[in-house]
Amino acid sequence: MMMMMHDSRVRRRPVITALLLLDVISKAAAYSSSITISFRQQPNSRFERTLLRSTPSFNVDNIVIDHATISRDSEDMWEDHYFASQSIILNSEEEETYQRATQSYVSSVVRDMSEEDRNAFLTEISTTRINETHQASIQGKDTYVDEPYRKLRLLRRRLPDPLWAQIRLEAKHILDTEPDAGPQLYEHILRQPSLVDALASVIAHEIGTELMPATALLAMILDQLQLSDDINLHLDLIASINRDPSKESTALNALLFHQGLHALVCYRVAHRLWQAERTGLAYYMQSTVSSRYSADIHPAAEIDGGLYLNVGGGVVIGETARVGRDCTILQGVTLGGTGKEVGNRHPKIGDGVILHCGACVLGNINVGRGAIITAKSIVTKEVPELARVSGVPATVKSIRELRKDLFSQASNDDDGCDLDCQMKKKYEIYLERFQELVDIESCMSDGENDCSDALDEMLNSHV
Repeated sequence: MMMMMHDSRVRRRPVITALLLLDVISKAAAYSSSITISFRQQPNSRFERTLLRSTPSFNVDNIVIDHATISRDSEDMWEDHYFASQSIILNSEEEETYQRATQSYVSSVVRDMSEEDRNAFLTEISTTRINETHQASIQGKDTYVDEPYRKLRLLRRRLPDPLWAQIRLEAKHILDTEPDAGPQLYEHILRQPSLVDALASVIAHEIGTELMPATALLAMILDQLQLSDDINLHLDLIASINRDPSKESTALNALLFHQGLHALVCYRVAHRLWQAERTGLAYYMQSTVSSRYSADIHPAAEIDGGLYLNVGGGVVIGETARVGRDCTILQGVTLGGTGKEVGNRHPKIGDGVILHCGACVLGNINVGRGAIITAKSIVTKEVPELARVSGVPATVKSIRELRKDLFSQASNDDDGCDLDCQMKKKYEIYLERFQELVDIESCMSDGENDCSDALDEMLNSHV
């Protein structure tokens, strides 16, 4: 008898368990429906109030709630940057063309100066300072300056760089209030001859190891970077300042502490090593950057200047990927492959594209200029220009309209030109002269014979 009762209990256990599960599921469903009903019956809830304010003419039940929908009419500093980074040029009364605008930076230290001190500073950075040592090295016949590429480096350092002048000014200002920062500022800023030398000094001390000490890294960085890289790093630094939402963002802080910028410097060095077929050292730089900055950028990838890499954390850029000018990449972005392709398998990102946190663009596809990939979206198809895409898989939610009121205005020659206008002119002159040096470097790399004459002419004219 006892054995029979035990068997019946065992047989009833699955039935009881199933009944309990059904009861739990029914209660959960009822609880979920009650929450939905209570949400619909409470139009004063915080989420619904925000939603109704942002989309007053839409039926809440029939729209997809995502980043692209909610922020469509919001003021987004990253979205507006695409228009602000271009200028409208009138070729005639009817025809308009667009070109890349000069991005500039004006330090708060300069803004706080008196008018007399500010005018003196602007005059100082407009002139080329050549000391007697440089003059002697130019005229000497047996000095290292006779080597053409070193002549270019010398000319590069002698250009009046408005950005570097303001960084040095900020460093001196910090010393007055923070004397304990003296060793770091003297080591990386005040004793360095140029912006690129300062960046190389900071990076070398950050990623130096026993296998590759800081002194060896510093020499390698300065040896590998070309003048075109110098321009790109110049634009990268300005992007790191102007597109940083923090009000405390300064050029000095970005140079010393911005990890996204430091990861870009290391990538540009690794890219030159890759092009020189020094793949082992290029992979070493990639591995070091991955462990130090949590950004995995393949040395063979192509990245133009003016990129704002937010923090570098979780960013992956594949071997055959290409990133255009003035792009914004936030943390966790992946430019990868689908796993079904070989060879050219990574995306091509156009100019001015914004990739928000966690966005994934997969496969050999094109993302049009000025497009926006919202957070956590997965893109596997072509993206049109100025499109805002969102979702998994991502689809086009809207097309951005050209806002000409945000386009950069061409600088004028009027006496009423304000500080921003004056500084922008100085950046334009600086970049124009810098581009001349880049053209000479490219000419020398192609083996043309008339490059030396142009180089000597620039030396004799003192830039």
